[in-house]
Amino acid sequence: MLPKVTVLISGSGSNLQALIDAKKEGRLIVDICRVISSSKKAYGLQRASDNGIPTTVKSLYPYTKNLAKDDKEARSEARSRFEADLAQEILKDSPDLIVCAGWLLILGPTFLQKLDGLPIINLHPALPGAFDGTTHAIEMAWNKCQEDKKPLTAGCMVHYVIEEVDRGSPLVIKELEIIPGQETLEEYESRVHAAEHVAIVEATIKALKNANKLQ
Repeated sequence: MLPKVTVLISGSGSNLQALIDAKKEGRLIVDICRVISSSKKAYGLQRASDNGIPTTVKSLYPYTKNLAKDDKEARSEARSRFEADLAQEILKDSPDLIVCAGWLLILGPTFLQKLDGLPIINLHPALPGAFDGTTHAIEMAWNKCQEDKKPLTAGCMVHYVIEEVDRGSPLVIKELEIIPGQETLEEYESRVHAAEHVAIVEATIKALKNANKLQ
């Protein structure tokens, strides 16, 4: 039986597409058993459907929509309920690995406890220890390079998910050098995304091998 992988997304799903393409080409020998999106508008859901992969939308919004922004206790409880339900949804498929491929929500302690050691990996568009916990890491790295007026080594990584955001052990690191004034933010962003598409496949294979689910 092929190892089962659940992919979590929030947006366009270009990294999901990289996994699908690698599977089609025989470079990734897995069963992508489900794609779960935090947004019903995510284009990645269409990519999954086009390739016969079951999809589920699991949004945080219904859990918090009636709560006041400053009611921290109620929002924390709602978040825990969401995480418990998300974990339950994932466990129905008994996956061997969870891949966060552009998933924009933090996976907190309730979720991690329910998953009970099941490996989870996450793609982060920065190097270890750089720009943790932000969705703007690409822009921040590019801006820093322009402001400092000296070359900056940036890039992306795929790491294991632990409670500390973006602090789990890195599996794959892709370094990219930014030279001030040499490219636009959009051009650098394109380079990062190309590196991400390679890294997500490599890391999925590596994580499954580490878990003894792939030879």
